[in-house]
Amino acid sequence: MDKRVAQFIREVAQSVVGLDVALYLQNNPKTFDTAAGLALRLRLPVEAVTPVVERFADYGLLRKVTSRDGSYACYSLNRTPAMWNLLCMISESYIDDPETRKEIVRMLISQRRQQAAEERKSSPPANS
Repeated sequence: MDKRVAQFIREVAQSVVGLDVALYLQNNPKTFDTAAGLALRLRLPVEAVTPVVERFADYGLLRKVTSRDGSYACYSLNRTPAMWNLLCMISESYIDDPETRKEIVRMLISQRRQQAAEERKSSPPANS
């Protein structure tokens, strides 16, 4: 797997939801929508999509446009050659290469297990 794809999956996508959003954007590059709109299109909870699009905007993959009063934000793909090439590499790796797809899924499962273990360590024990 290309290092850039692995780094993006590990550090930016971070989850199956992040991967779903990235693949959706590559397939629909003219999308301009809110986190809630993207969640609706992907049939995912808005609570899961919102942190993903915020990370993508922080990374530079998405452009964020906020209303004047700050009540909502819309996102669109930052179609620089570097960002577009990265999305295409992610899509090709995941869709066209079964071995890389398995590797990506393993990375995401491993990352989720680590997050769950950290959450268990940081949360107080339940009183029985």
